[in-house]
Amino acid sequence: MDFTLSEDQQMLMTAFEGLLSRYREAPHGVHGYTCYSEAFQQELRDSGFLEITDQPGFGLLEAAMLIEAAASCPVSVEAASSMMIGPLVRDGAGPVALGWQVGRPVRYLGQASTLCLFEGDDVLVCARDECDLAPVDGVAAYPLARLVSVPSGARRIRAGEAAAIRRRVLLGIAAEAAGLMRGALENTVQYVKEREQFGQPLGHFQGIQHRLAEDMVMVRACRSLAFRAAFEDCDRQAALACLYAQDAMRKVIHDCHQFSGAMGLTLEFPLHLWTYRLKVLQGEAGGRAAQARSVSRATWPQHQTAADKHIIEEGVA
Repeated sequence: MDFTLSEDQQMLMTAFEGLLSRYREAPHGVHGYTCYSEAFQQELRDSGFLEITDQPGFGLLEAAMLIEAAASCPVSVEAASSMMIGPLVRDGAGPVALGWQVGRPVRYLGQASTLCLFEGDDVLVCARDECDLAPVDGVAAYPLARLVSVPSGARRIRAGEAAAIRRRVLLGIAAEAAGLMRGALENTVQYVKEREQFGQPLGHFQGIQHRLAEDMVMVRACRSLAFRAAFEDCDRQAALACLYAQDAMRKVIHDCHQFSGAMGLTLEFPLHLWTYRLKVLQGEAGGRAAQARSVSRATWPQHQTAADKHIIEEGVA
């Protein structure tokens, strides 16, 4: 199931796909774990797409659509936090990095202009130039850096505004995960169409067809939930979309790598540029367990005990 775009949304996505067309293929000769594109990031800044929610007639739904489309590319670029959170923190157009605790690797921290650090119910906001950070080498397919200490001049955001930031973080994760899963699945489908075994393409075997069809249903459901959550902009829908995405990742990652065989384990084959990023998103914002507790709390608030609420807050933080 999909929805029909309005005329303005069609024009928006056509323009955005024109930008993405230059980044639909992994750069030739780049065989590494991380494929971050500064050129892509700069084009997003210059084009104004990162400020989509500030444009008349557009909002969080259109931002989610752009985030999902950008994430389907093999090159990584920070779009989700800039589009979803940038207007709330009002500290520049991005990139925006999200930190969950001091000492933990943070995506795009080295490239960001702004850091949002989640501390209990509050959010600390500061310029990245004020942060003491250390680079992190890894296989995450995201550029990572580690926050060494919290800047003394960080601005503290409390209560409702902080809750809105957390909600939009979940929206961004769900939309980005949907795009990453779509990109990984499309890459795998193309591979099984071309790779032959037993005298015919792998894609001709019904067992593979059925499992890839199941994956496509999950990816489209993830996309629809992310878009609905962005349209409604409520805590329950945001947590539900993020929960479904973080749960669906496991099957999609497993199937894509299994059907890519040994090629899926090599750096010259681009599958990891999507799946390794998905692995990082599985643990963001407390992971699927935190989202499940949030959905439970929002759906049955009358059954939450004081102890449950304490566990929930600790898990989300």
